[in-house]
Parts: sequence; C-alpha cells; structure tokens
Amino acid sequence: MLGVLIAGGLVGAGAAASGCASAARARTTRLASADLDQAVLEIRDSLASSRFIAERGPASAEARLVLRRVENLSTDRIPVAEQWSLASRVIAHEGMQELLRSKNVVVQLPPEKVTLLGRGGLEFPALGPEDRPTHVMRAQIASGTRAASLAGGRRADIRKEYYLISFAIEDLQGREVLWQGDAELAREAQGSLVD
Repeated sequence: MLGVLIAGGLVGAGAAASGCASAARARTTRLASADLDQAVLEIRDSLASSRFIAERGPASAEARLVLRRVENLSTDRIPVAEQWSLASRVIAHEGMQELLRSKNVVVQLPPEKVTLLGRGGLEFPALGPEDRPTHVMRAQIASGTRAASLAGGRRADIRKEYYLISFAIEDLQGREVLWQGDAELAREAQGSLVD
C-alpha cells in the first residue's frame, strides 16, 4: 500500500500536504513533536468519521480491536516505544474511547507492548491487554526524500522529507479492510550535508 504511494505520488502530494512544516531556516527534516500531534489529530478525525464507526451502534456485536503492528519505514530513527506511543495516542484519547465504547468497540494492545510503554513511562490505561481480538489495527510511518541545490551547483543544500503516517483496521474473520486513514507531512531544511 505505502510502496505505491511513495513511488508514485508522495513527492507530488507533499506540496499539498496539510502538515507542511517548512521553515526557511530549518536545519533538519526530522519529524517534530508538533508534526506528530497534527498527524494524530488528522487520523483520529478520519477514524471518527469512518464507515467502520458509522455502521456500528451500541447493539452491534462486540468488536475487540487490537493494535497489532507499528512499522517505521521512514528515514528517521524512531524508538519502538515512541512508535507505539504515537499509534496508541490515536485510539487512547478520552473522546475516541468514549466514541468507541458507544459503538461497542474495545481497544487492546499486545501484552508485551503494554509492558514496553510502561517501561518508557507511557501508560494508556484505556487500552487493555490483547484478548481474543476480532479486528486488528496496523500503523505505518514512511517517508520519501528530495534534495537539490538552491544555487544550481552539484552539492545539495536543500532537502525536503515527505512523510506518510497511515493506519488501517481489518476484520480478522473476513480479512476485509474496514478503514484506512493517513496524514501527510513535509519537512524542509537548508544547509550543507555535513550540517
């Protein structure tokens, strides 16, 4: 899914990316905390307005949704605990939890990830340990890089990193993807490569 987006459209889409954080004097293209906050909000809004949520109600059969996999395919080194924290923030927010409860959806984490987050001082009490899941959520962080020379020389002195953070929910019984949501971000930096 992401490979096609990165190869085919991420570079072009980056100019219109809603989370474009390109300051003229920035010295790094690494993701910043504010970028991740914005991505979490966009993905949360996408999930809240999704068909998966709209078609469910309090009388629906209980959905036990486990956040099963978080992948970092970006050029940034993001510690595993931070990757899982980012993904957990999408579904652990009080308002999202209230919405999910009203639709008879219980959200869970694999027990080893609960422990991992706890060791990092990050706890999400609303997310119980995995128990007979019916649905799985996956998250992925990917990026594509563009570099160029402002002066037209051979050495690149400007770099732009395009990020795509995406989530998907799949029904484990029917193997059907019920929702996909993503956020696009772009970061631009100037300077020499050694900077």
